[in-house]
Amino acid sequence: MIQNLSELQLKELFKNHKFDSSLRSVSGKRVEIVQTGEVNMDAGPDFRRALLKIDGVTFRGEIELHKKGSDWYLHKHQTDRTYNGVVLHVVVHYDEQCPCRSESGRTIETVELSKFLLPDAEKFLSQRDQFAEEKAVPLNCAGRNLTIPFKEKLDYLELLGEKRFMHKVNKFEERLKDIVDENRPVIFEAKQRYFRDFSELLIEHKTYEKTELREENHWDQLLYEAIFEGLGYIKNTAVFRKLARNVTLSFLREHSNGEEKIIEGILFGAAGILPSGEETSFDEESKTYCRELQLVWHGLKKKYKREHIDESEWLFFKLRPQNFPTLRIAGGSRLLGEKHGKFSAKHMLVQGNTQGDAVSKGCYDLSRWRKEMVIPSEGYWSRHFVFGTLSATDVKMLIGGNRAEEIIINSILPLAYLRGNIFEESAACTMALETYRQHAPTQDNNITLLIKQDLFGGDNVFETVIAQQGALHLYRSLCSERRCSRCKIGRIAFNKTAK
Repeated sequence: MIQNLSELQLKELFKNHKFDSSLRSVSGKRVEIVQTGEVNMDAGPDFRRALLKIDGVTFRGEIELHKKGSDWYLHKHQTDRTYNGVVLHVVVHYDEQCPCRSESGRTIETVELSKFLLPDAEKFLSQRDQFAEEKAVPLNCAGRNLTIPFKEKLDYLELLGEKRFMHKVNKFEERLKDIVDENRPVIFEAKQRYFRDFSELLIEHKTYEKTELREENHWDQLLYEAIFEGLGYIKNTAVFRKLARNVTLSFLREHSNGEEKIIEGILFGAAGILPSGEETSFDEESKTYCRELQLVWHGLKKKYKREHIDESEWLFFKLRPQNFPTLRIAGGSRLLGEKHGKFSAKHMLVQGNTQGDAVSKGCYDLSRWRKEMVIPSEGYWSRHFVFGTLSATDVKMLIGGNRAEEIIINSILPLAYLRGNIFEESAACTMALETYRQHAPTQDNNITLLIKQDLFGGDNVFETVIAQQGALHLYRSLCSERRCSRCKIGRIAFNKTAK
């Protein structure tokens, strides 16, 4: 049995069926995983649309993974309606004697997966390059699509790019409603009865007042979460999102008074990556710095009532040092501190972006956003990428220009569009979308390079970010899943070759 699996490793093993077929829940029921479902990249259960059988009865729903059985209650899923669709709880170690229950009162079976792992599971983890940049598999239609007119393919990518933009807008709107729910007064109701199956679950249709959706504190939290998610850089996106949702902006404001070192102490402490300062291998500067942050965290730890993130959830392996989560947390702390004054969505999304040449083209002037998002290093973090180890060269940036640009594209512009919609300011929606349409492409990655090669023969075709974002949407939602029949280009390519 593999010891000390992280949740990420557990997810990899589960997704790739590295367990035998004789699964049983801790209560002794036979469990058959027919389909693991789709990996959930947003908040909520880890796998969606899973299909499984428990003692011969078929269930379709969601699956949640944890290191320990008790994490279900530690993370307060039993009070979160988001997890009412979970049909199976999968853990590395089962340490909880009471049954796992949903907010609706339904009992959820738990499988201790470490008891059922295949003999090659450890070898699979050691060989799997799960920390590298996302790999791109050649397109099914490579070599078949070159007869399709260039403009027709490019127009399709731009259509998908706009679809991706609106998907982000909708995702932020759903999160805004979640934040409203989290801040509504709690009303204790009579305990719901247990349900025999999902057909008995009542679907609740919530309504939201305009005043709730326009509450500036909610918008500040939403912006804070969006920026921190963008600091995650591929492999740490989910855990940065978790950190920002656990350590709320209101908690930081209440206890830090905008002081950067206090913000750092809270964030590093809750993130689980704050050393004690007593490590013998640390230089004196590092020991002093860690002790100062520990003093902050020790004084506020009892007031922090939410989840403490496990150190194993953070990924450093095969990341460039500039993308290490330590630097990003330090950069986020400085962004929230007094350096940029009050951190607010109203200030960031509305004020000061309607001047300059861009406005004449119906776009936002992004220069101030870029200026506020780029955070140069100073002090301790100008000499360290991680705690305790001096860097070979000076660290110039905590948040560099490329990362700031990605956050503007993926978070700031969709939020500006959503805010215009919620506040009934149509001009803001128009400007946000037009800025997105005209924005220059950002740095290519493996996927966009692959799409250029397999779809356009290697031509440098992306003159705007909307086409580049469309390429990402095309690959992740269609190409990687081999859904050629649902792709306009795929249908044309394979129909033509079939003649």
